[in-house]
Amino acid sequence: MSTDVVDATPVHLDKRCWSTGDTPNMARRQRGQPAADLVVPSAVGGAQQRLEADLLLAADRTMHGMRRRARTQRPTSLIRRLQLDTATTALEVNPAAVNDLLAEVLPTVVGDQLIGIPGLRPYPGRDHLDLCLLGDGAVVRLLGVSRQRWRSVADKLMAVGVPAWHTARNRLHAREASTRRDEYSPALLSGLLRRLPLWRGAAWVSVVAVGDSLEVYWRGGPGSEAIAAILADSCCRIPDVSAVAYPVSASVRGMALSDVQVGAVRGGEPEWAWFEWVATTAPGPALLDVAAYAVREVSAVVLPQIWEQHEMRRALACRDIGVVYGLLLRHGVGREQIAEFSGLSCSDVAEIIEGRRVEDYDVLCRIAEGLGVPRGYMGLAYDETQVATVEGCGCDERVKRRRFLSHAALVTVGSAVLGSSSDVWGLCGDNRCRRAVPA
Repeated sequence: MSTDVVDATPVHLDKRCWSTGDTPNMARRQRGQPAADLVVPSAVGGAQQRLEADLLLAADRTMHGMRRRARTQRPTSLIRRLQLDTATTALEVNPAAVNDLLAEVLPTVVGDQLIGIPGLRPYPGRDHLDLCLLGDGAVVRLLGVSRQRWRSVADKLMAVGVPAWHTARNRLHAREASTRRDEYSPALLSGLLRRLPLWRGAAWVSVVAVGDSLEVYWRGGPGSEAIAAILADSCCRIPDVSAVAYPVSASVRGMALSDVQVGAVRGGEPEWAWFEWVATTAPGPALLDVAAYAVREVSAVVLPQIWEQHEMRRALACRDIGVVYGLLLRHGVGREQIAEFSGLSCSDVAEIIEGRRVEDYDVLCRIAEGLGVPRGYMGLAYDETQVATVEGCGCDERVKRRRFLSHAALVTVGSAVLGSSSDVWGLCGDNRCRRAVPA
């Protein structure tokens, strides 16, 4: 028989609410671990931990996509609060991000790949949506997703590809069975998911799972040392976890978590860490969900994973819109949808697919914005996360050296010694190269 975990002190209750985003009254009614010095319960069972770990990674991809597409909603407000028991986990997801999260979570066959968590099946309720793993008994409940909202999301997802959760309701889809699962620590990721609201004061957060370790990066909000102390030494710590803080820059923080204990746990509650967390998180403008700028909403039909594929990245870097459109068609996005998002007519899309080049800067910007492509991927503007890269244009070091000497001869002697204007100015004739002569 489990007992209340929050009967130690009111201070512990406040810290639990800070970690989970829940209210004190709701926290008092939840049941969990009997330990008085550990107030955030851990998931029981490997299947539940695995589901919560996969959900955290899906939430990380969703936050990264929101940040990359400059969504008006702050990415760290994706999961507002959690209601935790040892058996189940309930999440309140930001209504503006429900579609994005379900697109990352529910298994859907798009083109030749599987998007989502293999074996996950949705079961809608009156005011919630249960996500269950086939045969494992693991359940995560999304609060606030009504039946009407679920039907709207399901219709959009069915338009993207083949939903494995619909065609193979009580068994694994063939593509689900053949999908290889990544190797990581489920207990570590599950523990982090249950404390994700600790980062709601940050501008963005990114999670990288490698084997039995976990790296977390974020901008703004509480410092690395404070979060590391809370997760490793406080009453809200993740059990049997060591944390090492390392700030990346003046504004970007970093931290490494490992389930391999390094040294002994420091005695006493790190009150200084909680003081810093409160000072940098609540109250204040950092808690506002809306970012400082607003852009046009991008449809979730074009899934963000498409832009990360190698072939797509190369086409974007070369601004070969015909190849980009062809790859979208291969992934199940229709010509009418491409035309609608790009702001072009269907005949224009057909001509571009057949080989017509798109050179106008404004048209390229409109296509990138409409499809949700980061501008940096097309070399149209500086992007904080990625800058467009182009594979070999054929300019080896000897050619570049020859062009440099030619330009030096022009400056000092007054005449070119090596020929063409592109040689004189040290520029490449290949239009894929950053050093190419402007068209």
